[in-house]
Amino acid sequence: MEPKSILCFGDSNTWGMAPDGSGRLPFQTRWPNRLQQILNQRNPNHQPWVVFEQGLNSRTWVMDDPLGAVNYGGDYSCNGRKDLPVILHSCKPLNVVILALGCNDCKSHLHLSPEEITSGAKILIHDVRMSYQCGPRHSNQPPTIILVPPGVIQTTPQSLDWGFKGAHEKSRLLPSLYCNLAAQESVFFFDIQAVAETSPLDGVHFDADQQDSIASGLADLIQAIPS
Repeated sequence: MEPKSILCFGDSNTWGMAPDGSGRLPFQTRWPNRLQQILNQRNPNHQPWVVFEQGLNSRTWVMDDPLGAVNYGGDYSCNGRKDLPVILHSCKPLNVVILALGCNDCKSHLHLSPEEITSGAKILIHDVRMSYQCGPRHSNQPPTIILVPPGVIQTTPQSLDWGFKGAHEKSRLLPSLYCNLAAQESVFFFDIQAVAETSPLDGVHFDADQQDSIASGLADLIQAIPS
């Protein structure tokens, strides 16, 4: 059967950065890949799911951030809005798009308030809906959208080195703002802060033992969405 598809569009916590600085978590551990495994294990005789893992270190909603890319030795745009259209069209048809950004928007050198960060989320929700024929096959509807806030950013030597001074309070305010935006825009909301904690090692990333909680919670939500 033609699989149903999910795009996970996010930052380093979607990419799978290990909090201990060792690089990327193993493929089978990372929450987008665990999400695919869980959905297919729960419904082995139904239409299968495929998940497109599209995380990028330092990605923001709409801001260019050359400083962020340099922190990871990269030479690329961190602006999620620039990446999203190409990724949507390369992965379509899509049943679900998970938008999991906002962590890097909390960096102090970007000078964004929680409300401004949430406005970036609204822009990308609009972009998903306006992308031509990116929704489910044989449908004129856009993909189902799930909005996910960042985890609580902890103040650690590593997070401060990455530019997250003052990010703790910003990140704590984002779930309620994202939830309100999701209601306004008639999209779904998943509160990652309710199921997973960032590691005290760097204060920003989810360790391996948090990946299943994220994947299981998203699987519960996706299975509850009317098809």
